[in-house]
Amino acid sequence: MNSSIPSAVTLDKETEATQNLLAAILSQTTLCTFKKQEQILASGSDKLAFYYVQEGTVEVSYTDNHDTRITVALIGQGEFFGEIGFFDGETRVRDIRAIEPTRVAVFTQDIMDALAKSNSELYIEFLHFLTKNICAKFRRIASEREPIAGYADSLASRRSTRYSESKPLPTSLIHSSGWGVVSRRMEEIKAELFNLSHKLQQAESSETEDRDSEERCFVVLHELNTQLNEFKNEMDGSGHEEVVWGYVFKEIYPYFMRSHFAERAYFKPKGYAGDFLMMEHIYRNEPVGEGKLGEIVDKFCLQRPGSLAIRGRRELLKGELMKICGDLASLGKPIRIMNLACGPNRELFDFIKEFEHDALVEALCVDIDTEALRYTNQYVNVFPHLASIRLMSENVIKWSLGRVTHTIEPRDIIYSAGLCDYLDVRLFRALVTQCYNHLKPGGKLLLGNFTFYSDSLFLDKLLKWELIYRTEADLQELFAPTPFGDNVTILAEENHVNLFALAEKDG
Repeated sequence: MNSSIPSAVTLDKETEATQNLLAAILSQTTLCTFKKQEQILASGSDKLAFYYVQEGTVEVSYTDNHDTRITVALIGQGEFFGEIGFFDGETRVRDIRAIEPTRVAVFTQDIMDALAKSNSELYIEFLHFLTKNICAKFRRIASEREPIAGYADSLASRRSTRYSESKPLPTSLIHSSGWGVVSRRMEEIKAELFNLSHKLQQAESSETEDRDSEERCFVVLHELNTQLNEFKNEMDGSGHEEVVWGYVFKEIYPYFMRSHFAERAYFKPKGYAGDFLMMEHIYRNEPVGEGKLGEIVDKFCLQRPGSLAIRGRRELLKGELMKICGDLASLGKPIRIMNLACGPNRELFDFIKEFEHDALVEALCVDIDTEALRYTNQYVNVFPHLASIRLMSENVIKWSLGRVTHTIEPRDIIYSAGLCDYLDVRLFRALVTQCYNHLKPGGKLLLGNFTFYSDSLFLDKLLKWELIYRTEADLQELFAPTPFGDNVTILAEENHVNLFALAEKDG
């Protein structure tokens, strides 16, 4: 046996030693009980004490300068909190409150001083134990609070990129038959877009409308979109595929980048195309662009099957939440929902607005982007309701892999609309397994994934919004080795572009 790997006996001894240490220490402390939502420690407090959770769960949060309360940790039984502020003497920067009836042991300066005098050996052993815990916390924080772009980079095995600078075309490509088809057609499309752009600009300058040119723009854009599949067929296997797609993009760049949709999808200001502001633009379905041509291109993008599917999945998710929660409401117990990579949370609030038992709903909305959480609080969670909504900042990928833990009460429903399209097989299954572990018996998991569709080249190749497409069979195969097994049903929004795997944990 490799001596570097601890045996079960060694681990048991370590566990027993820790339990004995804690039992001896806790006998010296004061016990306090807190009601649900009662504050334990406030931001700005200089109270010199730290705490140990004997029973229940506490929430660590802060309120930003836009009055959005963002949860950063859920701490459960057997964990310490407040010890960093105790030892460094700095003012607290987080609010800590009980999210259920909770009992904590309180360590004050007087208690620590008394322990040091009465049993110095136990005191030193306890300090060593606390030091290890604090180091572990700092290591976790340092590795988890990465920039959004870093999070985006970790989402998939193939990261969406941009085209590099223009380079001379290879001679072998120029002399190929496929290149003749692509270049000739692109020259025709580019010339017509140029002429139409000029006509539309003239109409704008004279404050008139040119309906014929506007309609012709849509025709040309549809023709280009149709040509993409022909371009692919011509160039597949040539070895020049990426060069050709870069050429096509370069030719249409001056026209497409006038569209808000196309510009955001391609440049990815948050590191990935499907951020919450992109979702909001698709939901609003109001074309925005530079000049009339920019609006037309934007309208074209908002009418594509991918955009229709995103609006369709919002309706599907609302409907599934209504159906599942309607069945649960008869029990009269809290209905606990978790939304992973939640974005603006539109489907959740669509559901809450119509659900007559909203007082039973307790939703945990998780996203690494605190701007998305703030947006939810300011612009989505704006109507009267009785649901409990907690906004939590966390890296869902690391949570899936078990690299970060929180004390989360078992959920009735866990869902994610737009995360799995970016996850490779390993991450997808890790997410499924982690969700299974956080569901109640009989709980439901609902995960969305785009499937193959005719328009995908437009997003993949021109705007570099690259997804991992999966069929119904692919989703069934992904779930098969997970704890859910074959207990999975595949749903689809009305356009049959966005599939959803609905899985149930055995009761």
